[in-house]
Amino acid sequence: MGIDGIGKPPAPGPVDPAAATSAKTGATFEATAGAKAESASGSDALSRLRSGQISTDEYLEDRIDHAVGHLTAQLSPEQLQFVKDTLREQLSQDPVLVELARRATT
Repeated sequence: MGIDGIGKPPAPGPVDPAAATSAKTGATFEATAGAKAESASGSDALSRLRSGQISTDEYLEDRIDHAVGHLTAQLSPEQLQFVKDTLREQLSQDPVLVELARRATT
């Protein structure tokens, strides 16, 4: 019969989200003002959609461009286009994403 806790690694303690790092890259992840700007950008595009200035397709294209914006420096133009095309395809074929897009744009 074993005794609980003996021979096991210690239980993980609380994690400080501001100091969280990626084990693979060593990059530090922090919430920044960029997240607020991203939210404002999404709100701006949504308000333009609701006011009729842009179509639903233009809104979704804006969201796709925004979603892959951080990849422009890391991927070739062909790879970036492939990612965008895949996102477009998923938005048009995945029933869950179709419903989410419908809810977000109505």
